[in-house]
Amino acid sequence: MKNFLSQVANFFREDLPEVIGAYFDGYKLFLVHMSDRVNSAEIDVDDADVEHLAEKISHVCRQHGWSTSAIGFCLREGDALTYSTDYYSVPEKEIPAFVKSWATAHSGKDALFSFTKLGNEIWMESLPRTTADELIAAYEKFGMNLRGLSVMPADKLRKSRTFAEADFIADIVRNRKAPNLLAARSVWSFEKISAVAAAIISIALVICSAKLLTDYSDVETELDAAKQSVNELHDDIALKDNIDADIAELRRINALIAGQDISPKNFNLLLNLGKIAGGGVYLTKIRAEENFFELEGISVTPDAVKSYLSRVKSFVAQSARLERSTENDDGDIVFVIRAETSKPN
Repeated sequence: MKNFLSQVANFFREDLPEVIGAYFDGYKLFLVHMSDRVNSAEIDVDDADVEHLAEKISHVCRQHGWSTSAIGFCLREGDALTYSTDYYSVPEKEIPAFVKSWATAHSGKDALFSFTKLGNEIWMESLPRTTADELIAAYEKFGMNLRGLSVMPADKLRKSRTFAEADFIADIVRNRKAPNLLAARSVWSFEKISAVAAAIISIALVICSAKLLTDYSDVETELDAAKQSVNELHDDIALKDNIDADIAELRRINALIAGQDISPKNFNLLLNLGKIAGGGVYLTKIRAEENFFELEGISVTPDAVKSYLSRVKSFVAQSARLERSTENDDGDIVFVIRAETSKPN
């Protein structure tokens, strides 16, 4: 079934016979043109302004007669936020929600984000939507369509030849690989989508008209089935996020640690602490240092505190212990849990 849905999605992807990949290393602009053959160009650039780079790319493409309807730009590491974590530390079905929570915490609620699996790791990247909008607008100003935006993971995918980064982003745009921060802009052929949707609706109407002459009830059933098929196909085409996991607690954990200098390792650890909360436990304060973390929270019963402590020991830190537990005026249990995450050198 998964392969079938993948084939359906691939049918609706737009064919891109001509793609431009671009990369600016701070001194030179590298361009790769992919069509029936691969061409490249290299030019010196004295200004890193977004519009200036876009103008240079447009000028080179006009000189060579290259189409600019599908362009990808590879950002340098540092121009966008990137992060990698062990693949096995996040359950498969929770990866999209995890990446979204990470991106929202660091790039704002409207952040663009994408991820891919590299070996045993998940490579994630995020960019504020306003930054992406500025890039898109700069390219459109010079008559170009920016369809791919990504960061090349230098320690994972770097190649030996000069135009590696430009080749990397062009290949992402051409073959719809991840990560691509502008994937929704780059892969769908809306002409195909509209044609198939119109055909399905027409078929549904023909069936409806024929059945209406004999049995109204049967017609209604057929029409409902046709509508459901259209909706299911639309969901497959748009690749909607069907994950219903509740990430409200993860966002709240992000807010609790927002003022602290959290290392990537401890950031992932604290997210796990939030994910295993629940069952009558509500975290109110988190303190994370290099070698330990401390949690304060409220629980409805002592048993709920014991259950949460057991989950912390099992999934996060075996050294976790209950520092104190008292009952407040409302009858709730106020508790403190502390754990060592590593031994000092």
